[in-house]
Amino acid sequence: MLSALVIAAVIIGVLGPTTKRALDLPSFPWVGVPVGLVAAAIPCLMAWLVLNPGEAVDEADISPLANEVTLTAPPGHSLLVTANLAEDPKGAKAGKTAYALAISGEGWAGKATGEVRRKTDDEEGVDVDVLPGDQLSEKGRRRAGKWGEDLEERFNLKGDGTFRVQLTNFDGDAATGLHLRVIKSPPPGWLLWPIGMGLGTIALLIELKKGPSQLGGDVAMLALYGVFLRDGVTPADSYQKVAFAVLPAALVGWGIFASIGYLVERKRARAAKEEERKRSEAEANAAAEAARRRRSR
Repeated sequence: MLSALVIAAVIIGVLGPTTKRALDLPSFPWVGVPVGLVAAAIPCLMAWLVLNPGEAVDEADISPLANEVTLTAPPGHSLLVTANLAEDPKGAKAGKTAYALAISGEGWAGKATGEVRRKTDDEEGVDVDVLPGDQLSEKGRRRAGKWGEDLEERFNLKGDGTFRVQLTNFDGDAATGLHLRVIKSPPPGWLLWPIGMGLGTIALLIELKKGPSQLGGDVAMLALYGVFLRDGVTPADSYQKVAFAVLPAALVGWGIFASIGYLVERKRARAAKEEERKRSEAEANAAAEAARRRRSR
């Protein structure tokens, strides 16, 4: 629910001022409406896919005591790695656990590294009880992440079929082990990036021809927001990383497309100002010449 509110706030906050600027134009640029709607739909769809990946097709627990498992993945699936939290972590690394996984299948191999970050009872005002409905496994607690925590990562698998996962490094006291799930992958980044950049380019062309200002940057920002949601958000993250994904999307979308639109408009304004200067100068010269002729009569 909070994730949906964050995404709605971002879309309204971006497209609201753009729509206001469009309504102030002499002629409303209707051709930009479908482009804006598609851009707004991308983060909505992507958030739904990454936060609701569906049932796992295979799963297992891995820990320093049982450091190797075998899983099976159909084509187009990823490995979701969730921390099994220690119930009462102690020590210098109570809030962190670093891990490394070696993944190998028939004809392919890969690695997955990450770091579990959690808040502990030592931090004032932090409640780390299990949330209602979440599981309590024999290897530790699994729950949704709170603000500032990172309890889960998703890794793309380089192949499919039966594969082996080996825990090659596990350092820290925040977790007792990892829960591995094979889930359906969201659309790949190599597909989403061209879509986002393409929508931004189309919107920029509309902006330069019909207006309103900053349309290209706003559309690109929303479309790329979906890309960064795909790369950085997992089901346990909830709204925290949904909100943080706005930052790189704004940096790329506005940084590229809004900057191009601004520079083009500045160039046009300078050209118009120069043309106006030349016109005024010509009119002044013509008036001076007419006055000279009248005096010479």
